Amino acid sequence: MKTIPITPRGEQAKKQLIAAALAQFGEYGLHATTRDIAKMAGQNIAAITYYFGSKEDLYIACAQSIADFIGDNFRPHTQAAEQLLAQPSADKAAIRQLILRACKNMIMLLTRDETLNLSKFISREQLSPSRAYQLIHDQVIAPLHCTLTRLIAACTGRDASDTQTILHTHALLGQILAFRFGRETILLRTGWTGFDEDNVREIQQVICCHLDLILQGLTQRDQQ
Repeated sequence: MKTIPITPRGEQAKKQLIAAALAQFGEYGLHATTRDIAKMAGQNIAAITYYFGSKEDLYIACAQSIADFIGDNFRPHTQAAEQLLAQPSADKAAIRQLILRACKNMIMLLTRDETLNLSKFISREQLSPSRAYQLIHDQVIAPLHCTLTRLIAACTGRDASDTQTILHTHALLGQILAFRFGRETILLRTGWTGFDEDNVREIQQVICCHLDLILQGLTQRDQQ
């Protein structure tokens, strides 16, 4: 990717191009055209070459933008997790509360309309991964997945490196992701027209219930 001095106006142009690119790439993948991206961003097509170098470099810039967004939104949770996990004995009540806060935050982000293009981009990369997914995975998904696995392990007495613990962690995340990637199903089944504050709160309550069932079930299962 090109490195050039960027003015405040240039920063704004880059943000507009990345936002438009996320929408176009989320919908069409790399089949999206630079002409359509520039038009949506309200920029000259030459701006893509000037700021990013190529369409492929713009695609990677979108991945970096996603990684930065996820990292910024979950940094407080990861920092709190490291403090809890550094303690000589696990404070299970505090760990549960932290997992719940992180899950609630994830639900809130995934039910926002403005994160839809981000979700489409990641969904495409999950199904047909490129080096863009590897960037997002290495920078934020793997560290966050690992941290959540360690928290669940500390809360239940399981081994964080055990494949089953990793799978249980992934299954918990999948329940939350279902409200994004199964959005239309849940809207039709509930009769909701969208995710307003009350609906999001109701989803959070369900996930809280499921989280307790998972933590209690895993703890009891290992004690038997």
